Amino acid sequence: MPSEKRRSQRIEINEPVTINWQSERGDTLSLRGTLLNLGDHGALVRTTERLPSRLLVQLIAPSWNIDTSATVRHSSQRGMHVFIGFELNSPLAAKPNRQRWT
Repeated sequence: MPSEKRRSQRIEINEPVTINWQSERGDTLSLRGTLLNLGDHGALVRTTERLPSRLLVQLIAPSWNIDTSATVRHSSQRGMHVFIGFELNSPLAAKPNRQRWT
């Protein structure tokens, strides 16, 4: 059984997220994806493109009041999907923007 290396628990989410970053030329680039899980210090996003490790990005998920900077920790492809793990640059206390029924 693998040991948990995360600093805090993650909650399962299935919400749209936008990832923005600056190219080497200074252009703002953007990628849309799905926020799969979220913790105080990290997040996992499913998208269609890989991003390089250590890339500084802005994660925006309006439905959870998230607009924060993060660093790409890993990026892996499984089938047609790419899964990107992010380390948040400051602790996050995210909560839904609206009441959810489960």
